Parts: sequence; structure tokens; C-alpha cells
Amino acid sequence: MTLPPALEVGGRRVLLKYHRLLSGSGQHPPNSLSALREVLEGGAEVIEFDVTPLAGGDYLLIHDETLERETTGSGPAARLAPAQAKALRLRGWDEPPALLSEAVEILRGIRRAVKVQLDLKDTAPLTAQDARRLLRAIEPLRANPHLRVVVGCLGDWNLRALRRLDPALPVGLDFLLYLDAPVPEFPRLPLRENVFGYLDDHPLGYRRGADVRAYLADRIESLCRLIPQPAEVYLRVEFIAQAMRDGVNPLEVVRATLGDVLIDGWTLNADQPQAASLLDLLLDGGVGQITTDTALQLAALAVRRPDR
Repeated sequence: MTLPPALEVGGRRVLLKYHRLLSGSGQHPPNSLSALREVLEGGAEVIEFDVTPLAGGDYLLIHDETLERETTGSGPAARLAPAQAKALRLRGWDEPPALLSEAVEILRGIRRAVKVQLDLKDTAPLTAQDARRLLRAIEPLRANPHLRVVVGCLGDWNLRALRRLDPALPVGLDFLLYLDAPVPEFPRLPLRENVFGYLDDHPLGYRRGADVRAYLADRIESLCRLIPQPAEVYLRVEFIAQAMRDGVNPLEVVRATLGDVLIDGWTLNADQPQAASLLDLLLDGGVGQITTDTALQLAALAVRRPDR
């Protein structure tokens, strides 16, 4: 099956990032080796998968730090040795969860340009030993000249820990834990909705000392500096939409602060409400990449645009 690597819109390419290695075909479980093979064989240019540390030096490709939701196991993944993890099955599928070492073996043989984003799910502060462990695990990927490896993590402190050891490591910044739209979700930071209608615990949002446009510009500019020279910036689709309704294109603020950095709008799936209008918002707003579980359907949705 041929998969769309990007959307061609108005003379520019907007990359499609295959979130959790999903294509939209529905034939494989997320973060699995079968899904990895499908997206690589289909021609995807940007892939992403989640990594959670195990005992004994390897990592498991699951989103959560615990096993219940995604596998037949229970408890923290960090308690398992790799062999124990491989004895489990992905929930609803007769396939074991994938190890990072297995994904590395597949990817190290790739002979075309592919960007690989590893999303480190562990937000507990990395020790220097933990950071070295992850850097060693991805060394074979970074040694392949056809691959570009980017590490993302909601914990910006962990990205700084990795960059202290390897200043050349490309990292992706997501300031979701500091500023976001009030999207219903599990309890997490930020803890409060401020006077401007954003999830943000910063004092600037405790009272209307500035208008919403000045507030957003200040907060986005300051958050862009959490990490020196991020390779990419990830913005939640709902945050982009809310900021634009308030008169601010957050992509323009990011680029004014960081220069010509790649900005990813996440996560847009073709089956979610108002998917077509949100896709237009991202494309017209200037994203360079869209994170999606449904690249096949999103590419079909984009065909309706007159600039295709």
C-alpha cells in the first residue's frame, strides 16, 4: 500500500507525521512492529513512536508508563525486563509489544530519507545515567545517514538533560504542560483555567493586566526559550484554533522567536469533529507538519481544497 508522505498545498509540502506508527488502514496496532513495517514500506517520510523505559536497559513502545490500557499486563512498565514485556500482547491484538531495540534493528537498514521522532513518555527527571542510556539506545539510528532522529518529551527538563550530554541532539519542544487550550483530558498540568480562557498557571493570567493578544504573545515567546534551539515545535491543534480566534497566530510568534523552525500541529484525525475546518486552519496558518493517526483519510480530505 502506498501511503501519502505529505500534503501538497499552495506550492508547498506539509509533512504528515505517522503518529504511533498508524496510517489509518486499521490493519495494525499502534506502536507495533507490524505498523512500523507498514509505514516504512508504504513510503512515510516522518514516523513517530512512544518509548517507555524497561528494567534492563531497553524501552517498550507504548504510550503509558503503566501497562493496563495498551497491553495484557498490569503495573509499571519499568518493573519489567524485556523478555517479560515480550510475553505480553497488545490489547485486542495477537502481537507482542515492540522493544526499541527491535525497532532500531529494522530502521538501521533503511536506505531512504526518513525522520524518526521518539516520544519519551517518562517525565520523571532523567539522571545522567538514564540520559546516557537513551542516547546509547538510539546511536545506531543516528549513525544511519538516511535517518534524522528527533527526541520529544513533555518534560523539557529531560530534553535539557539529554542536550547537556549531546548538544547536537535534535529535540522537539512542546509546552503543553505550561500553556494549552482547556481540552477535557486526564488531570495534569496546568492546573487552572485563567482569566483569558487558557490552561496556564503563570501569574500573568491571574488578572487582565493586558489584552489577550499581548498575553499570548508574551507567554508563547517565553516558552519558546525553554530549550535552546529546538529542532521542532509541537502545538496542539485545539490551542492553535483558540489562539487564532483570539487574534494571534501562534506559529507566527514561534517563528518570530526561533526563526524558521518546523512547527507541527498535533493531533488531527480525519474522524474527529470539524476535521475539515481544522485541517484548513492548520494549512492556512502555516504548519510544516501535521501529526495524525489517519494519514490516508487526511490526505483524501485535503484533496477537496482548491489549492491542491
